[in-house]
Amino acid sequence: MKWGIVCKPTEEKAVSLAQDIKKFLEEKKQQVFPEQKLAEKTDTKGYTLREIDKKTDIVITIGGDGTILMTLQEVEKPIFAINSGGMGFLAEIESKYTKSGLTRLLQGRYNIEERAKLKIVVDGKRLPDATNEVTVQTAKIAKILYLQLFVENELIETMGADGIIIATPTGSTSYALSVGGPLMDPAVNAMIIAPIAPFKLSARPWIVPLDKKVNIKLLPKSKESKLVIDGRHTIDITHKNNITTTGSEKKARFIRFGESFYQMVRLKLIR
Repeated sequence: MKWGIVCKPTEEKAVSLAQDIKKFLEEKKQQVFPEQKLAEKTDTKGYTLREIDKKTDIVITIGGDGTILMTLQEVEKPIFAINSGGMGFLAEIESKYTKSGLTRLLQGRYNIEERAKLKIVVDGKRLPDATNEVTVQTAKIAKILYLQLFVENELIETMGADGIIIATPTGSTSYALSVGGPLMDPAVNAMIIAPIAPFKLSARPWIVPLDKKVNIKLLPKSKESKLVIDGRHTIDITHKNNITTTGSEKKARFIRFGESFYQMVRLKLIR
């Protein structure tokens, strides 16, 4: 089997664990492909995320949810996520269980869970897919953004707000949750549309099927605005831009050992 390894290169604990994993797998006669920034730390040959996606069967991430989301922007192979950061809601195991987790993988005792991504198109140009969410938000603190929200070209809301979040079921436990959005089982084929601090009592979160097209139209009186994908990919936008979001044909794939979404919520969000 061929393995990719991606970690947060500025975190010594993550780099050390990545080295241990590489040694463990190579002792098991496995091929290992470390990501470029990790390879620089360990003085070995490195590979881009795209190369890792082409060459490997499973990609191991070591870090927090940010490392996972960064990896998923380029990787479609199954992710085995090891948490060495904070909450690590998307991770499958904590770092202390690394060796037992890898042993289960080598024995084939795991499942692959597929989760929805969002396809984002601005003025006909496709941007990286979102695993958690895409947000349209004001670029300046305390400045309001004015927008219209359409589903399949039908106007459903006009409002002033700090912004709008369109989230996958995976993203329902992230930014969308913090603005009052619902928790959504990852098996539900829908997206959440959640306003950020709307200046309108009637503006509430929507749940929309993933096969619908959602359009966000900024109004001319809006100030400087940005579109942000998974908290990482950012572009400047204005009222002249046409922004469309729908379900992607690509999926986020996670290695799972059997724990359910509801167990994860109880363990990591209800504490």
